[in-house]
Amino acid sequence: MSIGIQLQTVLAMSTCGALMGMGFDTYHVFKGKSKLPLWMIFIFDILFWVGSMGAVFLILVKVNDGIIRFPIFFGMIFGAWVYFLLGSKKYIHFLHRVIKFCQWFYRTVLQIIDTLVVRPILFFYRVILMVLAFLYSVLLAILGFLWKVIRFVTSPFARWGQHLGKKMFGKSKGIWTNWKNWFHSKRKRE
Repeated sequence: MSIGIQLQTVLAMSTCGALMGMGFDTYHVFKGKSKLPLWMIFIFDILFWVGSMGAVFLILVKVNDGIIRFPIFFGMIFGAWVYFLLGSKKYIHFLHRVIKFCQWFYRTVLQIIDTLVVRPILFFYRVILMVLAFLYSVLLAILGFLWKVIRFVTSPFARWGQHLGKKMFGKSKGIWTNWKNWFHSKRKRE
């Protein structure tokens, strides 16, 4: 391995160390904001470290065909140390700002959708319900008026109809009563 490739490898591993530091901070910020159970955090911790090691190894394969030597670890530790010394606090502060901006943007988009889409739909829905209720009450009033007119017009015939009904009912009652009396009297004779 030439010196140029070795320097390139150390620089790449230093960058990987810094990026792993950024990933570590990002993971911890999101882990602190989430309320996950401990067993899920344990699984995510393992996935984070396995994923980080896999990414570093892929970069190492690209740079020097995956040859592992001592300067590689030195480069990673140096990159992570420089990151935690100089950029960790600023990056975490920037990350919190980005999260707050994303939350604000999400709430704003929801409010815009609520104002431009949901509220007009609810308004038209309520207007349609009010119009239907009004039309229903008007229809009931018209039908009530028509019923009163029909009753007024047919009221002279109502007495005649009631009288006819009583006559018919009375006859049928008489037939029924006569038949019952005849049946009971026949039983008594037997």
